[in-house]
Amino acid sequence: MSLPETVEVVICGRKFNIKTDKDPEYVKSLAQKLESIVEKIRAGNSKVTFDKALIVASFYILDENESLRKRIQDLSTENKKLEEGAKILKKLAP
Repeated sequence: MSLPETVEVVICGRKFNIKTDKDPEYVKSLAQKLESIVEKIRAGNSKVTFDKALIVASFYILDENESLRKRIQDLSTENKKLEEGAKILKKLAP
């Protein structure tokens, strides 16, 4: 793991310094994705402040993350069942 460094990102014209051990280009790409979500939220309602749009974007991202975690968990369970079925089939095969 590399040492943390500060990466400057710009989201909707505001600069943020992010301390991270991740690749700077990766961090910048995340900032661009976040900016895209925030801009979509603000485009839907011009009265939404930057801060409120960030919070709504955070909920959107957290919801997506939790849905993906659940899907991974479901796939893992399904995979275990398939492996168990494959073991049974191997025992039955001549």
